[in-house]
Amino acid sequence: MAFTSVHLEVIHSLINAVEKVMNPLATNEERQIAHKICEEFKETSKQSFQYGLHLAEKNNSSFVRHFGLQVVEHFIKYRWQEASPADKSDLKINVFKLVDQGTKDILEEEQHIKDGVSRILVELMKREWPQLWENLFTDFTVLCRNGETQTELVLLTLLRLTEDVVRFQNLPHARRRELLQALTSGMSSISSFFMFTLNAHLEKYKSKTGIEAEKSCKICLCVLDTLTAFVDWINITHIIEANLLPRLSSLLLDKNLCLRASECLLLIVGRKGKISERKPIMVLFSQEAMTVLLQAANNATEHITESTNYIFLKRLCEILLEIGKQLCYLWGSSEDTGQPPNFEMYLKALLAFTQHPSQSLRQMIYTMWLIFLRHPIASKDPVFQSVLPMLIQCGTVCLHKVGFPSHSNSVSCDYSRLEFDTDEEFNAVLSCLRVSVVESIRTLTLMVPKLTFSVASAWLTELLNKPIDIGTGADADRGICNLSSPSFISWDACSVFLEAVMSKLFVGDGDKSFVQEGIDLLHKALAYQMQDPLILSAVLSCLSGLFPFLNYTPQTLPQVLEKIFGAVVFNLPGQTKSTRSQAVKNVRVHACSVLVKICKNYPGLLLPEFRHLYDSVKQLDSDREQLSQMEKIILIEALIIVSNQFHDFARQAAFIEEVIAPVKELWSSEDFNKAFSSPEYFMDYVGLNKAAVEPSSADTCGINRSHITYCINTILAVIKRSQWPEDYNVAQRGGFIIGGEGCSVLRNPATPYISPLLNNLMTLLKTTCSLFKPEYLHLRHIDFVRAYDLTEHDKLNILGIPPVSVDNSDSLVYRHPLERMQIFISTVFDYGFHILGNASQCLGAEFYCVPGLSKVIIENLIVNFKLLPDFRAKTFIRNFIKPFIQCCPKGQCSTVVLPVLYILTSDILQRLSERWLIINKRVEEEAQSEEQSDPESQEILEEHVVRQLTREYLELLVLVLTGKSVNSDVKEEMAMEDGDVGKQTGSNPPFKELSELGVMVVGTKELFPSIIMCIINGFSWADTTVCHRCTQMLWPVVKQIVANNDMSEEAASHIFVAILTGLQLHGEHESTQSCLLTLSFFYYETLRQKFPSLTQVLHKIPDVNVNLIKNLEVELSSRTGQEKKKKIASRRLFPALLGEVSLIGSGGLCSTAICRSCFFQPGDQRQFSWMKWSLKIWDYHDSALRSVLLIRA
Repeated sequence: MAFTSVHLEVIHSLINAVEKVMNPLATNEERQIAHKICEEFKETSKQSFQYGLHLAEKNNSSFVRHFGLQVVEHFIKYRWQEASPADKSDLKINVFKLVDQGTKDILEEEQHIKDGVSRILVELMKREWPQLWENLFTDFTVLCRNGETQTELVLLTLLRLTEDVVRFQNLPHARRRELLQALTSGMSSISSFFMFTLNAHLEKYKSKTGIEAEKSCKICLCVLDTLTAFVDWINITHIIEANLLPRLSSLLLDKNLCLRASECLLLIVGRKGKISERKPIMVLFSQEAMTVLLQAANNATEHITESTNYIFLKRLCEILLEIGKQLCYLWGSSEDTGQPPNFEMYLKALLAFTQHPSQSLRQMIYTMWLIFLRHPIASKDPVFQSVLPMLIQCGTVCLHKVGFPSHSNSVSCDYSRLEFDTDEEFNAVLSCLRVSVVESIRTLTLMVPKLTFSVASAWLTELLNKPIDIGTGADADRGICNLSSPSFISWDACSVFLEAVMSKLFVGDGDKSFVQEGIDLLHKALAYQMQDPLILSAVLSCLSGLFPFLNYTPQTLPQVLEKIFGAVVFNLPGQTKSTRSQAVKNVRVHACSVLVKICKNYPGLLLPEFRHLYDSVKQLDSDREQLSQMEKIILIEALIIVSNQFHDFARQAAFIEEVIAPVKELWSSEDFNKAFSSPEYFMDYVGLNKAAVEPSSADTCGINRSHITYCINTILAVIKRSQWPEDYNVAQRGGFIIGGEGCSVLRNPATPYISPLLNNLMTLLKTTCSLFKPEYLHLRHIDFVRAYDLTEHDKLNILGIPPVSVDNSDSLVYRHPLERMQIFISTVFDYGFHILGNASQCLGAEFYCVPGLSKVIIENLIVNFKLLPDFRAKTFIRNFIKPFIQCCPKGQCSTVVLPVLYILTSDILQRLSERWLIINKRVEEEAQSEEQSDPESQEILEEHVVRQLTREYLELLVLVLTGKSVNSDVKEEMAMEDGDVGKQTGSNPPFKELSELGVMVVGTKELFPSIIMCIINGFSWADTTVCHRCTQMLWPVVKQIVANNDMSEEAASHIFVAILTGLQLHGEHESTQSCLLTLSFFYYETLRQKFPSLTQVLHKIPDVNVNLIKNLEVELSSRTGQEKKKKIASRRLFPALLGEVSLIGSGGLCSTAICRSCFFQPGDQRQFSWMKWSLKIWDYHDSALRSVLLIRA
């Protein structure tokens, strides 16, 4: 295009506008005017690309050139259809001329200019290649001969194109498929081009010096970057034929290229696929490759101060990890696949990284050790067995809590500062490492028990004979360890190691020659005297670990108990009950917990000592300045556990009566009855309506709260620990069984004394729920306005933010009165619901046979459920409702569970629908604005709580419908993640059957709509985990509804649309997409004949490929034996709907109002046969949900 004076004037004005936008001295108004000129030009100029090419010429400033490139890119993206064939051809020619002649030297040209040019080429390729641009790669070859800059631009273009097509997948499905096929078909020549370019410039890089070497190095880096976009998806044969693995391995020794080479190599060794595709990776077990890996690791370790070297070191570690995973996958898969060559060298490399000071590297490598230890063949290999002693020694080192970025007590700290900004971030990695080490020690103990125990014994003996090293710190002058003291760090690591060994030492039936050594070690530990609270706590952990040896030396038990009770009353000079440091409190509570452990694990040994235990606890309890509330309750738990060995109902019941007597007196007192009777009295009793005061003897409200907490904790302890004998005959002899043959019931000795206390508990919980009513919220004193909120600790837990690391071992922890009140309110709710949940589990059938149980629960708790904030509602479901339903005897389900579920499910449906409407809207607004909310904002906190509540409720539904907890389904879901839709569909779908309770619930016409509505809505909520769970539950429910003849045509259509909604919203997640495709296909295949409207749902999707629907219909209508074709047809249709389903209808995918009308119909005032009580529960519900009719008239 020949530019006239008018054109040049336009160009000049554009240049001025760009310069003005980028001028830091320009005013905001001037900058906005200039920006508007630029944008209007891009949108309105018919020949904008020609102006853009002129502006992009290399004689202009980099700002102007970049704007010119943006103009050209904008034209191709948004105005390509307006261009004539001649303009398109002219544009392609000029872009190639720009690449060839319009760019500067590779070392001089700025990166954003290179990116701009490559983006233009990519946009052209998306529209023209390969159909209208067959000679493109010929043109690329010519360009590459003209200079280094041109070569780099071609490589950048291929990189960006592949990222868009393969990684980001940001093209229309059909066009993306065409480009992917073109890349795949031309991969042989593309890979040859990569290797030719890499080898040619490597030769120059090594033979030249100065600028020439620098240019070639830059090309090599670009080739490696581009390869990372290809190597994880192209056919492995291209990688092997190009001899890429040895080439990349050799580059690991080059300080300029090693990082990029390692990243590329990591993608290759981490590939998934068939056995034949993985075997070529084993070439890295050659001596040459192993030598290079070890040498590269040594080179990087020598330059710790350079962060790039540390990143490279992590990549090498990951490469070793992935190579090991590939080996374990292949080992034993065929007769010729076993121990690889140089396996010993590989294990030495793993050991070298395990011994490296970086805790992050250790954590990664321990993942590989665990895989080897669990492998049935590799773990028995002689070469692998030979490194086990070294691995055990490594475990003793890796358990030390060192390396915090804020510390300087280890070389690990230097590495941590390269990677972590805070101690909290580092502690998360350290915790994972310690978990992995403990698991490895347990597994090693099963394999070589004598070896692991000998190491533990030697380590503990060394510490017992070693003087305490306090180190430096605030407590050094006082002679007391802190959390950073060398001695405490060693004792802590030793105790963890010893407990890991002891947990598996007696599992097998092998040689027990170490028993005497263990007994001697126990005696040494008992004889050890220590007045440092932190060290004493670690000694208690070691004693706890050595308890199994008591079976061989029962006469030592009195010494053990004396040691434990000595720690229970441990104090530092000058401290009283109210001034004890946190470390002292911790060691006392730890000692109480150790006593519970020994009582629980060895009750038979402790039974003869019961009187001694009882007298000791009673004596301690008589001194009001001795035991704290928590310590006393834990000791009572220990006594109850031992009393279970009486195997005498009357004797156990008498003991429970004695334990519960002081609680009964308080719990049934007039003060408590009055305080629990109404929210006003309760607020006055605990001080919610009064100004906050510090704890003192004059703080009567604080004392009242303490009494309530004591009663609740004691009741919970008694319920949890009191048990009947497991052996039926023993239970019968002991009087634990009532009723005749065929209808016998086991009795808990605590039931007669706990049951009368539950009435007041129900009243208390009803009153605390009522605190959230508006008329009582304003009665709070201003100091306690936030008393019902989450504590700061709970907020951090919900947000997944680790708490700040603070060493408060020698300080008295101060709590603000508001925090104390928050903890009290949480205790009442959490433990109150826990008591009811444990009553369901531990009190047995007697609990469910209480007359009017469901009425009491509904009147006191269920009708007030809607008052609870979401985080309290979650606790209510988890602590009470789940065990209440899970433990309900079959005979009581219809009279106890169904009435509770009727009200609860409709309330939760309404609550979750409202919450997710807000969340979905916020997610959509954030996606449009591309702004991220503050991760610690109140909105994000509330969203996290809603997600947790939703998942908790769905777990409850799984329990109700299938009788299983969600945790039992983990293995099945993991299996589904690795499968595909073809493997999951067929005659045996991957869906569970309904349990007896599930059939009863779905068969209850007044109940199931609330449940299926929640499942249906879950597909449209912005939570993939929720969608996944709903996918698992929907089909069993639908199947039963259809069997009951309760499914209408309209309901079937809306359910199908809801499934497609989930596919559209969550289909980008591979495992969820797989489950949704399975459900879509199975739902459609099974119900399409009964409900023809399902086919119409597919036809209503705009621009849907009708031929795909017809093909699916043909395959589904064919006879058996065509199952494979059906699956192929479904896999072609349903994935093609992704991103298009949302266009169905005008009111959204699955309008809640429309869908609700399919299941609910207001106005029916029927009472139900299973609702015998007089309570008018309808008053608590929305009119549309008060009653329901059959879907099918």
